[in-house]
Amino acid sequence: MHTSFVKIIHFSRLVKISGRLREFNYKKNNNAGDYVFDVDTADDRGNRIFFRLSKNDNEWSISAKQTIPEWIGQHIQQLVSELEEGILTN
Repeated sequence: MHTSFVKIIHFSRLVKISGRLREFNYKKNNNAGDYVFDVDTADDRGNRIFFRLSKNDNEWSISAKQTIPEWIGQHIQQLVSELEEGILTN
């Protein structure tokens, strides 16, 4: 009998955006590819915002089924930096 395990990578990072500290939860999506992370955070009213960060041709891109607020889109490099740092420490 052969049993294989896939390590689940997930972590949270606190990121200061527009003068406010926000928590971003990162989870590696093993079904979607090697460099695909599902991310969620909360807006000012407490509503959850879900989006995906994926790496293609050495460049990170963001995608979502819902409209992404400007404060996320404007700080994509900061979120990617936190993602890469989180991968190294976990």
